[in-house]
Amino acid sequence: MLALALLICAPVLAIPQQAQLTYALRYSAPGSERVRVTMTLPDAQAAPLTLVMPRAIPMGYGEQQFDRYVDSVLAFSNSEEPLPVQRTDGPRWTIGKAGARVRRIEYEVNLARMERDILGASDSSRVRPEYVGLLGYSIFAFVDGFENRPIRLQIDGPAGWPIFSTLAPQLPAATGSTVAQAASFYILADSQIAMGPRLQLRRLKGTVPFFVALYAEGEVDVELHGKVSLEAMEQVIAYFGGAPFTNYTVLIELLRPVSPEHRYGFSMEHLDSSTYYLAMDRGITSKSTADQRDRERFNFAHHIAHAWVPKRAYGEGYFPFTWELAPVIDTIWLSEGFVRYLAMEAVSAGRPESESKVYRQRMLDGLRGIVAESPKFIRRMTLVELSRVGSTRYSEDFRTGRNLFSRGALMAAEMDERIRERSAGKKSLRDGMRNLMTWSVRNRRAFRIEELPAIFAEATGVDTRQVMEKWLRSLEP
Repeated sequence: MLALALLICAPVLAIPQQAQLTYALRYSAPGSERVRVTMTLPDAQAAPLTLVMPRAIPMGYGEQQFDRYVDSVLAFSNSEEPLPVQRTDGPRWTIGKAGARVRRIEYEVNLARMERDILGASDSSRVRPEYVGLLGYSIFAFVDGFENRPIRLQIDGPAGWPIFSTLAPQLPAATGSTVAQAASFYILADSQIAMGPRLQLRRLKGTVPFFVALYAEGEVDVELHGKVSLEAMEQVIAYFGGAPFTNYTVLIELLRPVSPEHRYGFSMEHLDSSTYYLAMDRGITSKSTADQRDRERFNFAHHIAHAWVPKRAYGEGYFPFTWELAPVIDTIWLSEGFVRYLAMEAVSAGRPESESKVYRQRMLDGLRGIVAESPKFIRRMTLVELSRVGSTRYSEDFRTGRNLFSRGALMAAEMDERIRERSAGKKSLRDGMRNLMTWSVRNRRAFRIEELPAIFAEATGVDTRQVMEKWLRSLEP
């Protein structure tokens, strides 16, 4: 429990106190297709500065050119004198010239064009007549070199509109405007904002305060969504033995397709929230079958569990994050596969033994089928090679993503079986994963692949290196 409490201030988040920046986000009127962002520096800073818009997406294993939707970049001195702004290579703008001092930067983001152009719903912010949903990394830019400064965020929307920020979740929601704090740009970019009369909000009592923010373009049951997602969170917290966050939000959007080419169904994970961008047929209602609720419960559990791994216990490449180019990561198979396996274990816990066994077997058989049916060129890749390929195209070519999480989960299952067998049932992979969290607090850095067996053995007394090395290898000669 102590280790998990400390993870609230995990090494990636431990930032020295520096002068605060102010970001102001304004959505001016219902029906507007744009938001305006104003960045005020703590003191006028010597020009030239570089403004950077993210392209890489944390946990997205890919890139989106969000800079394409940025317009009207302006900059001003302390005396409100306009300063020159020059677009340069990549997602960058040069602000001011030598001898000037920069106090404020402003720009607009075209949300409607962003959603039209970006076909994956989980990668885009969106605007509707009575709703706006904003992903931090799609709308917030940063000044190069200022990423670790604390940030005050002012959010202004249309009069009377409820505004919800995952940085400072509250009910009843503020109307018209609200304020939140972020310890760094990463935390700001990793957050979400939702507003509008069509936004449904609930606060549920859990191990930590649990918030549901839901927008649906049809009839769904927000209470059932809350019940199922809260069950998932509590099961994951029980698996790890505690929560590394002080509150948690699930943000759910159930959408009608913008076009036949747009894709719905991917979800995303964040430090203290997760986001679900689904087609309307995924909505939970009183008519949903037990199997449908099980499917959504597992999806919630899987993405909630990422708040532990890899958001707080992570392999090399996850942190510090590179915003302009997707980082190459060697351990996606663990982040996605082990977490998929532990989510399976978490949601099956507490069921009758026979039911749990059937559920677990069905899930593992599905993973084996994915691996068996994959093309030979993918099976020939080692897991590290496949992870590097998947670092930029995990969902774009989902054959890479499916194989990474399948092979990783099957490795986790075999490790779990070995630990249980050799410890006479006294230990399991859960003990190893809990120790991975403790190790991350103690060492305050990314783990390396070769360190994993020792980390697991420290908690279980069982050597799993042979299992790991077997699954890391190519599956084809």
